[in-house]
Amino acid sequence: MRFDLSWLDEQLVDAPPADVVAERLTACGFNVELREPDAATEVWDVEVTTNRPDAMNHRGLAREAAVATGTLLKPIENGPSEEGEQAANLVSVEIEVPELCSRYVARVVRNARLVESPAWLAERLERCGVRPLNAIVDATNYVLLELGQPLHAFDLARVAGRRIVVRRAREGETLTTLDGERRDLDPSLLVIADAERPVALAGIMGGADSEIGDETVDVLLESAHFDALTVRRGARKLGMHTEASHRFERGADPEMATTAVDVAAAMIARLAGGTVCRGRVDIYPKPWRPRTLEVSMPRLSAFTGLEIDPAEAHRILDGLGFEPSLDADRVRCTVPSFRVDVERAEDLYEEVIRHVGYDAVPSQLPVLATDPGRRCGSWPLVDRARDAAVSVGLTEVVTYAFSSAEEDEAAARLPLIAGGSLPLANPLTQTQTAMRRSLLPGLLTAARANLNQGETSLALFEEGRVFGADGQAPVEKEHLAIVLAGSFGNWQDRATTSFTDLKGLVDGLIERLAFPAVSWVRDRDSWLEDAEGAVLTAAGGEVVGVAGLVSRTAAKWWDLRQPVYVAELDLSAAMDRSERPRFTELPRFPAITADMTVEHRAELAYGELLRTATELASPLVVSWELVARYSGEGLDPDMVRTTLRAVYRHPERSLLQEEVNAEQEALRSRLAAALDVRFA
Repeated sequence: MRFDLSWLDEQLVDAPPADVVAERLTACGFNVELREPDAATEVWDVEVTTNRPDAMNHRGLAREAAVATGTLLKPIENGPSEEGEQAANLVSVEIEVPELCSRYVARVVRNARLVESPAWLAERLERCGVRPLNAIVDATNYVLLELGQPLHAFDLARVAGRRIVVRRAREGETLTTLDGERRDLDPSLLVIADAERPVALAGIMGGADSEIGDETVDVLLESAHFDALTVRRGARKLGMHTEASHRFERGADPEMATTAVDVAAAMIARLAGGTVCRGRVDIYPKPWRPRTLEVSMPRLSAFTGLEIDPAEAHRILDGLGFEPSLDADRVRCTVPSFRVDVERAEDLYEEVIRHVGYDAVPSQLPVLATDPGRRCGSWPLVDRARDAAVSVGLTEVVTYAFSSAEEDEAAARLPLIAGGSLPLANPLTQTQTAMRRSLLPGLLTAARANLNQGETSLALFEEGRVFGADGQAPVEKEHLAIVLAGSFGNWQDRATTSFTDLKGLVDGLIERLAFPAVSWVRDRDSWLEDAEGAVLTAAGGEVVGVAGLVSRTAAKWWDLRQPVYVAELDLSAAMDRSERPRFTELPRFPAITADMTVEHRAELAYGELLRTATELASPLVVSWELVARYSGEGLDPDMVRTTLRAVYRHPERSLLQEEVNAEQEALRSRLAAALDVRFA
């Protein structure tokens, strides 16, 4: 933020040298980043943090400089000469929404002339980055830069009914602002209106219909205090950022409203030749009430690790406007209206430490007795999920926890989402309007970016939270999602990713994460391909995952130009399971394998076939393996041949081939009766 050094010096009694002021301000938290010579003064670029709106003006920064250098701050000279009519007889003010506008002060200056500002005023505005316009408008900007209170000047003759109403905008209303843009308004915006229409965006910018012009004679000055959140939301919604909104949305001083309007009115009368009408119209439905805080000197000394003189603490707090009173080892302070950042005693510690000097604080960490920590909640499972994904060759990515309205609607078609849509009340962008209900939209966006940059193979995963609404309550769940695309292998033996690759990888993750027994059921309703899309269900039909090839329609929507396989798992399915994969003793006796080729209709899913074979097989079958799956020449179009390999083993002896043959024949008979299949 830019400051004029000569302007700062005017606020101080016996201003110290510029080098001293710059050094001390930087030491107490206001970094003087740049000093540019300008005629007989300097222009400083000072870093003022967003929580210190009180220092975003020359008087506020001068207050800090006075305390830092041990000098005094001059009092504000105000109190214009008044004459003529009462301001209350010329304009009326009404606040319909006191929760959004706690104070509105108006003054009237009559018979002002539209003249150029004197050179000293124009030069000071230009040094601070403000373009001079005319004496009336420049006076309001000057007071803003000096005292930090945004002001606005209306042409009183162009205010219908000479009436000011602070209210919410109405649906369908419009306002052309001073920048020439026509703004569409709605009830989320706070406006200043006259008897007929809006004439300004409260705390942001005035309207063109009531601006100061060549025919202006009588000036209505506005000095108000608006709700910071309302101004911030309105400015962001309209894509506007002004000197006024910059202050209001960080927290203005309600008690400065009268002082600032008096100073501005006196300046306009002096520069433009007008007369200030008697009195102010001051509507203050929610007066500011001071708060008191106490500082314990022993606690402050213990906190900093050095002895701080109570008299020095008193001097610092008094110079900063806290009106301290010393009582034994305690200092009682009244928080001034301009310090919106001070809420508790520890904030006062910071005020004292800043001006005592951070260099004086010992650079020794205190000795703290601590117990060994442990990871709580879902973190152990999260760590296991990440380890499992990395161990199978996947690369982790992190995407935004938000999604667009279109992506949120697309996610709703998946059988695995956290709940209902959870839109954001104040989204930062149109592409991030809702909390994500699935990890897949963000992961597919990352995949598209990588593929468009020339990547030939992708094996990505993301572990993160998804969000939804269950009635009125929000829901959070931990999910794990993966994306596979392209080809894999060495340069001599590369293979294109297939559904079997995806299934093998997902099955491995499910086993590593100790999921319950999972069935793969064909999915026909989401945006996965019918022939290569599956819903993963646990006992009782609970959906714990989804996997498959992104359909052509969905791929076109995400601009994916090659096949992409995806999967997403709900980690809460493994959340409550204390069981982990455990080592079992290796078998002592050899196994015997037996193949069985089943001819069946294509609509019979492999998962159902395997599940039925497992249920009907002998207890001697310890595992199954898919050997081959064939469809085509020699078979009816709706028929498939699936070859399964059963592994037989007895825990206490070697099996005979005759035993295995008998068990295989019995299994064929049971399968034929249960599934209406035949054997090749």
